Amino acid sequence: MLENGINRRQFLGGSAAAVALSTINPKITFAASGDTLTIRSPGDIDTVDPGFWKNTTDLWVMDAVFPRLINFKSGSKWEWELYSAESISQRDALTIDFKLKPGSMWTNGYGELTTADVKFSFERYLDKELATETADNWALLDHVEIHDKYSGTIHLKEPFAPLWWFVLPYATGSILCKAAVEKAEGGKFTLEPPAMGGAYKIVEHTAGQRLVLEAHDGFVGPKPHFKRVEILPITDSKAAENAVQAGQVDWTRVSLSIVPKLRANLPDNLSLELKYAPDNVWMGLNQASPRLSDIRVRQAILKAIDVEAILDGAYFGVAERAHGPVSKGLLGYREEAPAGRDVDGAKKLIEAAGASGVTVTLDTLADSDFLTGAQIVQANLAEIGVNLVIESHEGGSFWSLVSTKGKEGIDMNFNRWLAPPDLSWTTQWLLSSQAGIWNWQWFESKEFDDLHFAALGETDNAKRAQMLMDLQQMLDDSACYLWLTQPPRPMVWQNSIAAAMKPNGDPRLELFRKA
Repeated sequence: MLENGINRRQFLGGSAAAVALSTINPKITFAASGDTLTIRSPGDIDTVDPGFWKNTTDLWVMDAVFPRLINFKSGSKWEWELYSAESISQRDALTIDFKLKPGSMWTNGYGELTTADVKFSFERYLDKELATETADNWALLDHVEIHDKYSGTIHLKEPFAPLWWFVLPYATGSILCKAAVEKAEGGKFTLEPPAMGGAYKIVEHTAGQRLVLEAHDGFVGPKPHFKRVEILPITDSKAAENAVQAGQVDWTRVSLSIVPKLRANLPDNLSLELKYAPDNVWMGLNQASPRLSDIRVRQAILKAIDVEAILDGAYFGVAERAHGPVSKGLLGYREEAPAGRDVDGAKKLIEAAGASGVTVTLDTLADSDFLTGAQIVQANLAEIGVNLVIESHEGGSFWSLVSTKGKEGIDMNFNRWLAPPDLSWTTQWLLSSQAGIWNWQWFESKEFDDLHFAALGETDNAKRAQMLMDLQQMLDDSACYLWLTQPPRPMVWQNSIAAAMKPNGDPRLELFRKA
């Protein structure tokens, strides 16, 4: 669940912007030229096997080249629609019936998409020898029953409400070709799928420079308006901004820093829209650290931090303060705003804990927004007698902090996690079993773990919403988490096209069209 780089919960780069842009003649304007759509991605693909995907670009490509029963709609509301399924319905809490659209074909001569492919694709996550990295998404699957060539039933062991929000319409809902993948070495693949059955197919990939998709005529679903899509991995936001303004790319995400300028003076040939994702920017405090083991110290730090100053300084006043890890409009969102800064209260807690003069470390990725935020936190904590040392890291060193610093060596860290529209995706990484893996706060609570799993099975939305709010309150009570913002994603595109995006800004490439 990530932006681009080491794993799906990280925001790292992929390839040099200069390399990608060097393939473009600066005198050529690509905006909706002919049947080709040119877009910028934040990095290159890592692996497009749904069981082992790593980054944002992987997600975009999987969405384009593999069928799914359902997919998220283009627009501003999180809703799903039929995609490769002709029909799908939940018979009861454990049973989902589906019927495929007939006539959808795989590439490379592998024939028609059938229920056997669906069964193989979903039950693949139960294969302990294969050990897919996203197996937890299908942990409650019992089996897929085949009725005939196109009809089947998904049987669950227990009710699983997020199935409709981060499984079926997301990466692990991708359907693979059984015959083709079984022939692949080890039953998996990385950059070259042995067969594709989505709206597009990969026809060219030059690492770090370009990935080319062409429309797949065998797909029975929304027919692409653009016959060819060129994806350029440009990690540098400034380079991407220059490219879209010069007409060298049709569509890109830009940095928040340029939003005020674009709002004040948007070029006539461009459109701008802020898309709101469930992603979280947050700060974690490790209760296993000897310096932070006293909850009063953690509470004091949280009270002392000026979140609004961070949003103004690091996010240019464009991002709103988070009310918790659930973004506005989603199940479990808390309407009440968090308490404001309380320096006096923070000083009293530090004094009571006898921690005046303590030195703690804040580890952060070497991103400008994080570094700006870290400097603000440093100044805030100095006011209450806490010395903050900032240590910035490139991606590889940051994501290996647990192995390099150990359980008691990590104090505080800034994090950015991508997420689909369901809190359970985030809370699964904060369970006791994740301590020292993704739970760098060593927050361990049986009550939290039990409620997380209970919420997975609750299909009554009102009851589940309360359970999700209770989970957030437990995180607050631990004083291990400070939820800063769910930063918007500014998307910019040429007016010569009509962009089609999910609520978080991810493209539905087959729905892009000429304006």
